[in-house]
Amino acid sequence: MPICRVKSAAVEEQHNQKTQTIMRSQMAGLDLGNGYELPFRVGLGQRPAYPVGEYDIDPKSFALGQYGDLTLKRYVDLVPLGAKAAPPPVKA
Repeated sequence: MPICRVKSAAVEEQHNQKTQTIMRSQMAGLDLGNGYELPFRVGLGQRPAYPVGEYDIDPKSFALGQYGDLTLKRYVDLVPLGAKAAPPPVKA
């Protein structure tokens, strides 16, 4: 299972002079289980920064592209690994 690791709560802000907006983001690493992390940027919008920890990508962050390709939405939501709801018990 891939794991997203946030190692710093630092937020990067980029000012767009043309639209007078501020783009806020935070860096995270995606561990695919092979020992290497792929760095990626998590767009925050107006949301607070994620605390340092391990996360999973919220299933609501996935979408289908124009041609049926699996994509991630612009703002990816991360869910702390310990906060996942337990699956319902299986009835025998």
